[in-house]
Amino acid sequence: MSAAAPLSLLLDFDGTLVETAPTPDAVEIGADLRALVAEALQRLGGRLAIISGRSLEQLDALWGRTLWPVTVAASHGLELRHDGRLRAPPPARIFARLTRETEARFGARNGVVIELKSYGLGIHYRLAPRLREAVRTWADACAAEHDLVIQEGDMVCELRLPGADKGDAVRTIMQRQPFAGSRPVYIGDDLTDIAAIDAARVLGGQGIAVGPRIAEHADAVLADPQAVHDRIRLLLDEAPAAPFIT
Repeated sequence: MSAAAPLSLLLDFDGTLVETAPTPDAVEIGADLRALVAEALQRLGGRLAIISGRSLEQLDALWGRTLWPVTVAASHGLELRHDGRLRAPPPARIFARLTRETEARFGARNGVVIELKSYGLGIHYRLAPRLREAVRTWADACAAEHDLVIQEGDMVCELRLPGADKGDAVRTIMQRQPFAGSRPVYIGDDLTDIAAIDAARVLGGQGIAVGPRIAEHADAVLADPQAVHDRIRLLLDEAPAAPFIT
């Protein structure tokens, strides 16, 4: 694809737009980031997407109305909200059960943080790194019993439904208007973002890593979320203004 093609920005959330927090609910979204997202949406004519392992419910709770006009692929792409319409599978009740079982096995006293999502369960051991192998063994057993997928991330094992990853989300989004025919730039920091970076590059775009974890898979590397914000501003300065009506 020609470098003259219009730009689309596809962005991971945790560790990319915001610093990774000790617990998932400790993340805060400042006014500057909200303003940057609104500006990018306007300048790019709507070609802005957030692609996250969090559920759509979690993201909406954090962002509020700021996120409503943005294309969002949540739950690793199982949920897609685009142009005001939501595509998602039926609710998965198994994760509420697994939450109870995981809480009984580890408990908050051990420092394991359990994150229930619409289509997944995150088992975070950032506060208890000594329990990494125990968490992985438990996740392996749960996945085998219930035909789930294990997604490892930064100090977390996530159990999720099979059938989608962030690469699939990138490909799906890039087929929709106003993204179709544009040049995707994907920015992410963790193992789940490798498939999305690969998809963006196959589609004629670029993948940018945040930090060293997946640097070998990317075309460029940024140090931290603040550097991501700075790169977004630079990309917006270079991109021609596009009309967009919310």
